[in-house]
Amino acid sequence: MRIGIILAALIVYTITASVAYAEEFDIRFLPQKLVEGSQAKMQVFVTEGEQIIPKKITDLTITSLDSSILHIEKIQDGSSFVSEVTVKAGKPGTTTLYLAAPGFGSKEIPVTIYGNKNHASTLLVKITPDTFTTSGPSEGYIAVELADEDGFPVIAKEDTVVSLNTANRDIIEIASQNLLIKKGEYFAHTKFTIKNSGEASVYLTAQDIQTATSTITVQEDEDITVKMYTYPTTMSIHDATQGFVIAQLQDSSGKPIIAQKDITVYYRVADSDFEEATNYSSNYKQKSTGYFQIPKGSYWGYTQYSLPEGLEDTYEISITTEDPLVVETQEIEAKDLEIMDDKLVQFQTLPVLATGKRELIGVLYLEDEDGNPVVAKKELAIKIDSSDSKSLTVEDVIMKGGSQVALVYGKVGHSVPTDLELRPAVNEGEMTTVEVFGPDKDSLEFVVEPLIPEVLTGTAFPTVMYLKDGEELTSFPEDNEVFVSPNEFVQIQTKKIVQKDTLVLFDSKSLKKGSVDLTVESGDFEDTTTIDNLSSDPANMILDHSKSIFVGNNDVFSIQLVNSEGLPTYATSDVVISLVAKDRGLVEMPSSITIPTGSYYALFDVAPKAAGTTEISLLSKELPLVSEEITITSLTPTLTITAPDSIDSSETFIATVSAKANEKPLVGLKVDWQVSGGIIQISDSQTGTTGDATISIIPNGQSVNIVATASGQWYSPASVSKSVTVNYPVAILGEEEQPTKEDYSIEIFGIDPILIIVPVAIGAAGFMLKKKGQLKIRN
Repeated sequence: MRIGIILAALIVYTITASVAYAEEFDIRFLPQKLVEGSQAKMQVFVTEGEQIIPKKITDLTITSLDSSILHIEKIQDGSSFVSEVTVKAGKPGTTTLYLAAPGFGSKEIPVTIYGNKNHASTLLVKITPDTFTTSGPSEGYIAVELADEDGFPVIAKEDTVVSLNTANRDIIEIASQNLLIKKGEYFAHTKFTIKNSGEASVYLTAQDIQTATSTITVQEDEDITVKMYTYPTTMSIHDATQGFVIAQLQDSSGKPIIAQKDITVYYRVADSDFEEATNYSSNYKQKSTGYFQIPKGSYWGYTQYSLPEGLEDTYEISITTEDPLVVETQEIEAKDLEIMDDKLVQFQTLPVLATGKRELIGVLYLEDEDGNPVVAKKELAIKIDSSDSKSLTVEDVIMKGGSQVALVYGKVGHSVPTDLELRPAVNEGEMTTVEVFGPDKDSLEFVVEPLIPEVLTGTAFPTVMYLKDGEELTSFPEDNEVFVSPNEFVQIQTKKIVQKDTLVLFDSKSLKKGSVDLTVESGDFEDTTTIDNLSSDPANMILDHSKSIFVGNNDVFSIQLVNSEGLPTYATSDVVISLVAKDRGLVEMPSSITIPTGSYYALFDVAPKAAGTTEISLLSKELPLVSEEITITSLTPTLTITAPDSIDSSETFIATVSAKANEKPLVGLKVDWQVSGGIIQISDSQTGTTGDATISIIPNGQSVNIVATASGQWYSPASVSKSVTVNYPVAILGEEEQPTKEDYSIEIFGIDPILIIVPVAIGAAGFMLKKKGQLKIRN
């Protein structure tokens, strides 16, 4: 009965001790970061926490949620506890792997595939400028650049044609609709011209490259009108009955606006009966009706008209335009006046735009002291002085004999002058002001920047310089040299900026990888711009290895090249890497390894020789030092044995050996028992779920010596021993009185219990069979 209780206790203890540990799948890619279109290896193993468990995985199944991102090609079922899988990286993106195998819980693992840093898959676009007004500069640049999936510039492996198209050809005109990026280069650019207001989309396409789109906005000036000016307003019927009609395109504030197309201005001179004022004089070719134009690129236009000679009347001059729709009228008078010899020069100015060009700035006409018109009896040359000749230089005015009025022209600067005054030389002391519209030189912003989106180190590229008046481009007001601050990163071939230039391109070259703050001066203008010299060359290395490295089991290490953003990149030339181990007694590995041109990683084997911690360093030309500490773990199990230090000679006792590695129980190790001074009643041949194996021993000597040796498929043999003292009853035994040899066979109800006690049921440590008299021993 007692034996039944003992057996039941053993079985219950064994069942409650069989607790599952948190073992799960984990994976490792060789290399760590996979690039699209490349084949690689994946390792699958079992972990518990941060430790790899040397445990064989059989019948492993792996599926990919999206095989176009990562495809599982082959699962190799070898003898190692690490399963090797061949995979093929497809397109960039993120997918999920599903892993399952008998004896393990299934697991989902997210995986990211990176874009190919050596393959053009996208286009970068930069438009300078991308916003215009209809009255401002009308030209800009479009630059396009090859880039990888992550937007990093890529050198063309072959000639690449990029097509530029727009559905808004009424708004912009592109100079070249097919740009060639030559092999070995990475960008191209072209000009465009704006034609009308609106928003134009530009589509850029190239074979096998994702289409790019950008937008150009042209804002129309609001409240545009045509303003009429007539000179003179009073004429004599006896002589020069002729005058000028001047039209200016202006906004609502009176600022002149550059015409983006020819604007036709119709005029008509009507008498008091609203009939056409027919010209009866054969001296003048002008008609009393007709039209003239404000040409594209200008803001003014004019015509000369004449009235019937000898007829005193009031006339109405009118102009009309269609776009913008304008109708404007003004009265003039033809009087019978006595012409006086005394004459004064009158100067009337017009609004002027600072275009840097020759512009119509006003009119000169002759009057007497009473304000009556006076005709020049002979040709007059009249000089007009300017208080700021750099802002406005006035041409000498020639008034022909028999004329009363003449137009005045002048060369205008590119910025608004301060308190500009004009004075005809014949009118000493009488100054006339002129209103000049345009950018204020003190408020202009000087901009210097690469014309292209990104700059690659070691390449030539264009730099553009321009002026901004608020959000609008404007022309340079004067000629100036350009000076660039000395630096070792970017070289700009300087040249003179010429007055009236708008976008000025300079040949530049990137000399060195890195970022530089570049200061550029031109006359009174200065700008500091930051230029990042990117490099397609590797910027760093990643060293990767298994999270657990075991003595006697070679591990595969990987070295991977990455750019400054930590993304995988390819070697543009052979990269030779020196490998240095701080403690050579712990590991054996190559002294150097090469990542060849066109590759992005290399693999090498490391043979761990002894347990411990060491540092592995990577050194390569023009790459930063990489060092990583690794810990090598021994796969020799740590054994402890538990048994009583002493027993009575009549006792049967149990000894337990425990096998661990890194404080984790080792299951399934083979255990070999060697016992002297005792008889093995029953024993476990391998460790159970708790890492323990148990033996039951009957003493038959003065002491019992126990030796347990444990080993496994991946674990080296280890041994542990224990000596147990046997205590006999106090008695004086004669030489002939020796302990009788007893029969140690056991029967319970006629059944040998050894036949039903399985080895696993003896796994309870510390349990001892006592009281020899309870068991019937047989020979």
